[in-house]
This record gives sequence, C-alpha cells and structure tokens, in this order.
Amino acid sequence: MRKPNPLPVNVDPRGFLVAEAYAAGVPRWRLQASELVTPSRGIRLAKAGERDLAIVARLHTAVTPRCAVSHITAALLWSIPLPMYLEDEGAAGPIHVTRRHEIGRVKRRGVVGHRAPLLARDVRVVNGVQLTSPEWTWVDLARHLGRSSLVAAGDALLKRKDPLTSIEAIQEVIDRRPKVKGIQMARAILPLLRAGVDSPQESRLRLKILDAGFPEPAVTQPVFDDHGNYISTPDLQYKEYKIALEYEGDHHRSDPVQWGKDIERDDRLRALGWTVLRFTDVQMKGGWGHAEKKIQDALLSRGWRRLPS
Repeated sequence: MRKPNPLPVNVDPRGFLVAEAYAAGVPRWRLQASELVTPSRGIRLAKAGERDLAIVARLHTAVTPRCAVSHITAALLWSIPLPMYLEDEGAAGPIHVTRRHEIGRVKRRGVVGHRAPLLARDVRVVNGVQLTSPEWTWVDLARHLGRSSLVAAGDALLKRKDPLTSIEAIQEVIDRRPKVKGIQMARAILPLLRAGVDSPQESRLRLKILDAGFPEPAVTQPVFDDHGNYISTPDLQYKEYKIALEYEGDHHRSDPVQWGKDIERDDRLRALGWTVLRFTDVQMKGGWGHAEKKIQDALLSRGWRRLPS
C-alpha cells in the first residue's frame, strides 16, 4: 500500500477543503487516504483525534456560499452555556447552518439546514467562521432550552467581562422575528436577564430565589467599607440587609489558593456586619429546601417581611 505523502504546508492536516487541496497540487488519490474522512462533499477531516468543532464549522461555511453556522453549533462556538445533553449533541452531531429565505436551505450530509431573514449585522466572522450573532443565536436557542437554561444562556451573553451583546440588541432581534419557533419563550425570558453575571449557576440561583418569592438580589455589585476601601464583589447581595450570597463552584473547593481567598473575602464582609450565605451544586440539584430556609431566615433576621399574597 502506498504510504501517503505529507500534505503541503498550506493545507491544514486537521481539516481542509478539497478545492484548497487541489489548488495546492494535492493529487486525487491522496485525498482518498485512510487517514482522512469525508464528513460532507468537498471537505476532508483527519480521522484521528477529537473533532474540532471550529474547524468543521469553518469548512462548512467556506464550502457553502452565503451561510452562517447557527443554533446549537453557534452557541458552542460563542461559549454559551448549554445543558450537557445539548453540548454532547452539538459537539458530535450535525452542524447547524442558516441561509437567507430566498437562497434556500443547505442540503448536504452532516448539516441541519435552516432558513431565516438574516441581515448583514446578524452574522459575525470569528476565527474564520461565519456565525449568527450572539443575540440571534440566543433567540434560536429559545426553541431548545427550558426557562432556567435560557436565562443562564442569556446572562452569559451579558457577562461582566467582555459581554457579547446587550439587552437592547436582543430585544431588536426579538422584535424582528415575531413568528420564529420559541419566540414567546424568548419574550418571557428577556426581562429576567441581568448583566454582570459570572456563571450559569449564579443565574440559576438568582432564578430560584425569585421563584421562592424573595426580593431580587443585586448582581455582582462591589462592597466598600465606610472609608471607601474595596471589600468584595459578592455574586448576589441584598445591600439593604447586608446579606451576601456566593455560589461556590468546584474550582473554589479544589483550588487551595482560591479557597483561601474565598475565606478571607467572607471574613472581610462579616467584619462589616454582613451575613454570608454560600451555595454549591448540592443545593442547586436537590437540597434547595434547606437553602431556601437559609435565605428566608437571614432576610427575616435583618428585618425583611414577606408581603401577603
């Protein structure tokens, strides 16, 4: 059996277009080597190793004119948090691609084709991949996600550091897509989104607090002492009642340095008379009854009273 020659340096061995390979002088027989797979016509990927979603998406938008990667695929490439089952589906399953209505749906192996009235501003190019914009992608997700997951996904777009979009931009897309599947869910969820959230679990914690009938806590607002010295930025807080709520992910527990910083942070707040309530995945997945009572007891101890319904 003929041993495959190395590909030219200007052809990415992880994945490439057949047209690019021919232009670089690669013979037809080389493209039929056992080390390569054909996920869709005109595309070759390396058989070994995990599939690189960004490479696959880039090749599909390159081989198909006037299209953009969308839906679950775009969400993963924007690093929008999704439920685990959708992450797995998006990472290993077909690529979602959207084209304008008048062009027609993409029909090729390994692709789920969609049609939509995309405008130029609804498509962004990120690392060579044409993606639907973050706000357009979020509206597309409304047909796939439940309430808490859609809130977490929307908050992730409005994250504290380098936000991807704004409430106004999301609203504008919602207004332009009155008949798309999931639009009622998107409209209902939009008022629940908040800027500055640092993690999906913080979003879910805030939503659980609201559903329990407690006042809405402020998101990631800095706390200063009486001399203006910075103390901490709790995940959630009731400044009026001096109650801070912190969600502790696994990295807080497994990283000794981070754990030490968390303890010092909480000590600084307690020294100013704050109550610090801490939550983990245990409370979020099965121990919420105890967590709810903990929040209620803290609020009542600081003078909050539940209004009669």
